[in-house]
Amino acid sequence: MPTIRDVARHARVSVGTVSNVLNGSPLVKDETRQRVLETIESLGYHPTAAARSLSTQRANTIGMIRSEIRLQDDLIETDPMVLDLIDGITSEAISSSIGLTFWAIPAGQREMELYKRLVTSRQIDGLILFALREKDPRVAYLREQDFPFVIFGRFEAEEGDNWIDVDGAAGIESAVRHLAELGHQRIAYLSPPHEQYLTRLRWQGFVKGMSDANLPIDPALNYEGDYSERSGQAGAHYLLDQPNPPTAIVCNNDRMAYGAMWAIQARGLVVGRDVSVVGFDDLPLARYSNPPLTTISQPIHDIGRTLFNLLIHLINQQSISLLGGKLLKPELVVRQSTGSPR
Repeated sequence: MPTIRDVARHARVSVGTVSNVLNGSPLVKDETRQRVLETIESLGYHPTAAARSLSTQRANTIGMIRSEIRLQDDLIETDPMVLDLIDGITSEAISSSIGLTFWAIPAGQREMELYKRLVTSRQIDGLILFALREKDPRVAYLREQDFPFVIFGRFEAEEGDNWIDVDGAAGIESAVRHLAELGHQRIAYLSPPHEQYLTRLRWQGFVKGMSDANLPIDPALNYEGDYSERSGQAGAHYLLDQPNPPTAIVCNNDRMAYGAMWAIQARGLVVGRDVSVVGFDDLPLARYSNPPLTTISQPIHDIGRTLFNLLIHLINQQSISLLGGKLLKPELVVRQSTGSPR
């Protein structure tokens, strides 16, 4: 792809002259202007974004990086929730003529090298972060560099960073309440990876829900997953192999819930009758699964749009001054994967 320097070299002018032509400056002679424009056309150079970048010192592009904590077979799997988030961001980016670039990378040294390269080279104007980890090095680095960023998630509800989050604790609590009201007493919990901060918050919701229902928490009925269908399958088999297995399983995303349902059905059991399953996300497939999945709905697409607009506000202010966070309340959507225990 040709650059502004390529245009300047072929037209035998300075980069500043090319910039003046792109910005419509009257200081450029007609003959020079015509030569530059002909060079732009012959090289297939697209000046619109470049002209804005020269005049504003911005890339007119924002970035989003998915850091994978645990790789399966060295592959980063597609996550429908992440795709929905990207779709929400993209819908706003297109209408604002802002570019969006996305990376997926394993957490660790290579991850931080990517962040440092993007920030120091100014290839992007800001970043959207999600899936925060305990003592997250990404947040510490971006704060240190005074680089604009927003977060889907949070460390503490009272912190004033630029974040949007769904109250996962309230969501898990509502799932436990729903199952308790159906008559379930042995409720299992399929948790997120322990590295993520939301794991602590959602566990608090599970503990509160069980306490409010006067139900004991059996450590044998807790299993740590990694959001994949595979871990949902493995977790359900582990839980159902216990001497006193659960009658219901609360999963921390829909993908693990799908895996749990497959494991239950593989044993000849009926989901919603023999074992109830609750997910988290309300992916489009949740209403079409067999049976349709009871799940905790969070407005991922709208969250993506809001994150984009918040980040653009920060970029335009040329600061990451604190705007405060926004905590959204999720909604329990009851379908056929839950029912009274036999």
